[in-house]
Amino acid sequence: MKQELFRKIFKNISIIILCAAIGTIVFGGSALKNYFLRTQLEEIEIKAKVIAKNFSSEKDKVREIVNKNVLDSSIVIHYDKSKNNIMRIEKFDDKSIYREITNEQLNRALNSFIDIVLSGKSINGITQLSGIKGDSIVVGEPIKDENNIDGCIIFIKFPTDLTKVLSGLYIVLTTTIILALILILAPIYLYMQRIFKPLNDMSKAAIFMSEGDFSIRIDESGNDEIGELAKSINFLAKQLEENNNKAIMLEQTRRDYVANVSHELKTPVTAIRAVAEILNDDLIRDRIDKEKYYKQILRESMRLERLIKDMLELSRLQSSSISLIKSVTPLEDILINIIDEFEVIADDMGVEFIVPSSLYKLPKVYTNKDRIIQVLIILLDNAFKFTTEDGKVLLDIKYRDEFVEVCVCDNGVGISKEDIPFIFDRFYKVDKSHSSNGTGIGLSIVWEILKHLDEEIYVESEVGKGSKFIFTIKYYTE
Repeated sequence: MKQELFRKIFKNISIIILCAAIGTIVFGGSALKNYFLRTQLEEIEIKAKVIAKNFSSEKDKVREIVNKNVLDSSIVIHYDKSKNNIMRIEKFDDKSIYREITNEQLNRALNSFIDIVLSGKSINGITQLSGIKGDSIVVGEPIKDENNIDGCIIFIKFPTDLTKVLSGLYIVLTTTIILALILILAPIYLYMQRIFKPLNDMSKAAIFMSEGDFSIRIDESGNDEIGELAKSINFLAKQLEENNNKAIMLEQTRRDYVANVSHELKTPVTAIRAVAEILNDDLIRDRIDKEKYYKQILRESMRLERLIKDMLELSRLQSSSISLIKSVTPLEDILINIIDEFEVIADDMGVEFIVPSSLYKLPKVYTNKDRIIQVLIILLDNAFKFTTEDGKVLLDIKYRDEFVEVCVCDNGVGISKEDIPFIFDRFYKVDKSHSSNGTGIGLSIVWEILKHLDEEIYVESEVGKGSKFIFTIKYYTE
């Protein structure tokens, strides 16, 4: 993977540090050069004063004093008050180019300085002499005989030593800075690699997520902004993974829904068509047989109508446009009609139907009466459907702090643990061993109704021992 950002940042940091290093060399060299020249100047001033103070008329003594005080790469010149070059003492190595400077060149270069010194003033400074390369240190001291100016001493220090010192200094300074750059940039490089690794991981994660792989996770151990970004990307990947799984499940549900609808519609339509073709071909002559086939058409038509009605009902409930209006309702008004209807069914099926001992003085609830009746009809219908003859169906009420619990129990075939998580899915039928007259949508309608009413429903069941459906209805509070 390309690391253009890493290269740019590291390049810019390197350039900044390199410029700082070059600036340090230039500034440091200049500062050290000035320091060296000032130090040399102070030293030469002292020596020039010593020579001028101890000046003697005897040339041998003068030479002795000058030789003791002259420095390397230097010339000491004695001028009389007429500006005549009386004596020149120098100290150079054999290869020095300054040995070739003539007295005439020196006289021309020092002419203005000689005048100043012969006027009785001392001079000192760093200057560039005409015809001589580089900066030179020039110090001049007058020679006084009592109060009279008898001549002057001019001390010239050439930049040979300075060049050597600075050359060595630049080499040492440059070498030191190069080593410092290595020691600085190497940790910076390693640290930046460590910083940019999560960014590279994030880039890879983004590519994987764009390709549909949301399982990738990034190290989020950092406590800085990059760590927070890694946590955010991991959270995004988790959410996308969950959404992707939901989308897959939704797509599978859609396919199952289409398949189930097709299957549920196919059975009554096929039966109606088959019977209609028989009647249309006038193959049945007997009136009783014809009535039987007509009843079969009517029964399958009613089944088809019930299926379509349930599908439309579920579709309306699952849409966001529906709104269930709640109102204050006595609980007994809901239960009385339901109990009367299912007592008849219980007698016909030979099933014992157990109801609350008293249906009066029940609390008022805040709900949608018609929808709760619809929920109870579906749950009781299922309970009777899966309860064998001589079995029991129980309708019970339990009082809690903020709501009542309505329990619909039976001792029928029960539901396996594997089926319970899917019991409220559309077209999901627990009774797979034999066909059922149900549409497989009833419990889905129950779930949607209670969800819209902000109520809850629970299922407890065991195969062979029966099932218990418990849902809540909130009290009316003034």
